[in-house]
Amino acid sequence: MKNFGLFGGVGVLAFVLAGYHAGLFRPPVQQPEVGEVVPSEEKKEAKRPAKSHFPRDIARCARAEPVPQAAAYDPSAKFHRMAILKTNGALYQDWQDKLKQEWQAETVEDTSLVIVVGAQKKVFIEIIPYPNGAPPISRYKFELEASVVEAKTGRVLANRLFINMPRNIVRIETWDTTALGSPVEFRTVFNWAVAGARSGFPPIENPTPIVNVVN
Repeated sequence: MKNFGLFGGVGVLAFVLAGYHAGLFRPPVQQPEVGEVVPSEEKKEAKRPAKSHFPRDIARCARAEPVPQAAAYDPSAKFHRMAILKTNGALYQDWQDKLKQEWQAETVEDTSLVIVVGAQKKVFIEIIPYPNGAPPISRYKFELEASVVEAKTGRVLANRLFINMPRNIVRIETWDTTALGSPVEFRTVFNWAVAGARSGFPPIENPTPIVNVVN
């Protein structure tokens, strides 16, 4: 009798284990209704927006293309975070470093204005012989074109040609003076951009060049 009970208990246990592995005791899986979309695990995860990279993603402004992630330009703001680019979209690092902290953009999201600066053009004007055997003096003018672009929209707010004219020679020059003329400086372009950003930019059609006499 004891043997019968032992064999019976073992049989029941074996049945339970076999049924568990076969899925007999698992809760039924709810089947989706017809037309119901079952989201995959990947789709359930919210897609994170792509992170912006500065200055790579702001380079589109050099082609007057919008950067939606950029900050909105507010003419009434006291300061405007700026990026200074070359015409190929690369950051003009020398000039960017000259911006004070309150003007210097460091991310795409805080950039509201972009100054796009062309290459300096050095144009020969004349060579002037000097008396008493002194070396002649060459005079050069420098030209640089710059534009201000609203980063978020890609809209060109201003465009201007800057010209640095050399001074005339004087009766007495130092012996080592052999050339007159110097490139357009950062401060000249920056002051122009800031003045427009605060007071409003005039129409950009046929702007008169900004001419400075240097040296």
